Amino acid sequence: MSETTAVTFDPADAWGLEALLISRVRLYTLFHKLFGGNTTPELIDELLGQGTQDAIEEVAGGAVEMQNLLGFLNDLRKRDRSELADTAKDEYTRQFVGPGTLPAPATESPYLTRDASTVQENTLLVRMEYRMYGLQAKRFQRVPEDHVAMMCSFMASRAKKALQLLRAGTLPELGQELYDERAFVVNHMANWLPEFAKLTRNHTKTTVMFPQLIEALSVFVNVDATMLAEGAYWAEQVELPEAGMPALPDELAESFAQAEQGIGALEAIRLVGLEDVELIAVEN
Repeated sequence: MSETTAVTFDPADAWGLEALLISRVRLYTLFHKLFGGNTTPELIDELLGQGTQDAIEEVAGGAVEMQNLLGFLNDLRKRDRSELADTAKDEYTRQFVGPGTLPAPATESPYLTRDASTVQENTLLVRMEYRMYGLQAKRFQRVPEDHVAMMCSFMASRAKKALQLLRAGTLPELGQELYDERAFVVNHMANWLPEFAKLTRNHTKTTVMFPQLIEALSVFVNVDATMLAEGAYWAEQVELPEAGMPALPDELAESFAQAEQGIGALEAIRLVGLEDVELIAVEN
């Protein structure tokens, strides 16, 4: 971590970071649902809805692959929703459930050790990471903790924590939180998701949306790592005014409230199989 150097506080920077953090909550929550439970028409509507488009546009920056995701989702919108939901459900089963050989493992450890064992040393490291933040698998030992969907659930939870710290004006704590989140993204997601995406693409005979969405997550976590580093650097060097965090302009406040209402609707979606990759709060 670099030495702290106080600089002039610009409210626009704080509001821009808040928009990014809200978008991160939505996208990690969405990927958790997509990769954690059997697809439903309701989830397809959330994937193709305005809230997801707004979040992707917010975080995309100059990442061409994220811009390509917007184009892919636009193509999906042209398909019949009911038919798309049915074919996506079938593809989800082939990709994540079986029966039969899955195109690629959806857990981190096999990519690090080339060992197909379900629970490995790295699985336990991720489990310990969750416990450090008062979380554990809802259905303990049902699914390895380094499953991609459970990791996305963890990151959604952490993104919410960062948002709370920003709004409270506790910037030193926010800086540390963002650095810690980046460490998890780099050490446990960006290190294997590209290979997961490649194997999925190469070993899936027909593609509806999941190979593309796994590729999108692989791109997003790298974009996120950069955003987290920049946000942490800003939080550690800026000096908050004595009056504290300034109030949002009315237009932004309304926009952020709508975005969080959309996240609430996404979080409320229940899917078959999702309990296996959910996290719950526990006493440390």
